[in-house]
Amino acid sequence: MTTTPADPEVVARVERLLGGRFRLDQTVAVSQERILFQAWDLLVRRTVSLRVNTGDDPALRRWFLKECEALARLDHPAIRHIYEAGVIDTIAYRVGNWILGESLEEAILRGPRPVPAVHVLARDLLTALEHAHAHGIVVRRIVPASLLLTATGRGTVTDLRFCNLTLPEIPPTEVPSGLEYLAPEVREGQPGDPASDIYTAAAILYFAVTATRPPLDPTALVPPTKIRAVVPAALERVILRAMLPAPEQRYLTAAEMLEQFTSDAGEFESPQVGLPMLAVPHDDGRHWEARLRRALGDDYELLDTLGEGGFGRVYRVRDLHLEREVALKILHPHLTADVTVVERFRREAQLAARLNHGNIVNIYDISGRSGLLWYTMEIVHGPNIAQLVERDGPLAVDQVLRLLREALSALGHAHALGLVHRDIKPENMLLERDGSLRITDFGLALALRGEGRFGGATSQSGTPQFASPEQIRAGHIDHRTDIYAAGATLYYLIAGRAPFEGD
Repeated sequence: MTTTPADPEVVARVERLLGGRFRLDQTVAVSQERILFQAWDLLVRRTVSLRVNTGDDPALRRWFLKECEALARLDHPAIRHIYEAGVIDTIAYRVGNWILGESLEEAILRGPRPVPAVHVLARDLLTALEHAHAHGIVVRRIVPASLLLTATGRGTVTDLRFCNLTLPEIPPTEVPSGLEYLAPEVREGQPGDPASDIYTAAAILYFAVTATRPPLDPTALVPPTKIRAVVPAALERVILRAMLPAPEQRYLTAAEMLEQFTSDAGEFESPQVGLPMLAVPHDDGRHWEARLRRALGDDYELLDTLGEGGFGRVYRVRDLHLEREVALKILHPHLTADVTVVERFRREAQLAARLNHGNIVNIYDISGRSGLLWYTMEIVHGPNIAQLVERDGPLAVDQVLRLLREALSALGHAHALGLVHRDIKPENMLLERDGSLRITDFGLALALRGEGRFGGATSQSGTPQFASPEQIRAGHIDHRTDIYAAGATLYYLIAGRAPFEGD
């Protein structure tokens, strides 16, 4: 397909034969035998795609009409719809839905597609192929130039010229373009099967996520992460298996390929507003981590576990939109039935997000899906103070004094906003690689209201070895509660043990 101007005489002939029904608004693409117009359907008053076969070769005419038949068999949002087709005098034509967007080929000129957009494209391609296979159509060839993307990133297959249904009508001298996207067995002249389409879908996804055309030899394929480090491992695994040279080593069906991807990388759900509070049974970690992967969908890639607390786990994840690593804290699913715990979890993120201090971990976002609740925060790569003391023993006095200054500065900032942490302890005090302090886990913090600035709140929450007497007795607390805990932590740093141990 080229963008050379159409022959004015040919366009005039099309207008003469079809002008009573269609207004030709724009010539979109031109080849030797075909022209694609953006047209206006005067009868039903809508914009349509009008593809016209203008050549005199009867073999090419039969090929064109056979492709129309193949498209008409299918009814899927990721495959161009055909409204009608016909032959008038010296031209054949078909009318389809107009897709406002650009080709994948054009989009890649700006660079690799965002990873979430590739996730969406994977769903569109694989569900379209599963639909086609269910109706006896093997697509055999999809190329970036004929795969259209809408402004929201949804993909649409527009070209079935080389599908299995058209094979008897394809002229022997016709060589398809984009051979690197065809399965090896199809390039060798075989009719292909669903496994061949799995290869071509993976080749398209490879191009989309790396902006690099796959090699003709699949054994020379460079793993996507070697080209673009942020490509999720789940996506890479699926692509590499789907592009194996032997068809029997690939996925058996497009549905299997999609299921494998979604079970590892996540469901393709749009982010939802609000936080669900669905009760779920207590599951072992592996089970609900699988649920978490699905719930995170095309927003985050789950990398590994950073830690676990009394009511949540913390994971290292990759934000697929911003292409950066963050920490994600999730509420244990079996606790979401407890409205008090859920509210406490939400409060942790909301209160911590109000804080803006160099020694306090930044909160980025709070969200939830599929009965799970989480928030994301800045990732701190160093150990917590408890791990440091356990590894190295009591710290030097000058290091202790520096950490104390940073801790008191952070707490002073929180107290000025009316917030009390209420669970200051070595595990909640993290160290950056440069040794600076970052305080995390405001899950027990409370926006204190009532009489006075801090008065009116009581709680028995906190870690006993570092909790103040008023916390242990469920008495009134204020900013001095944190000062006490900071002092107890100071003792731990110097002595290598908590000030009070045992009962």
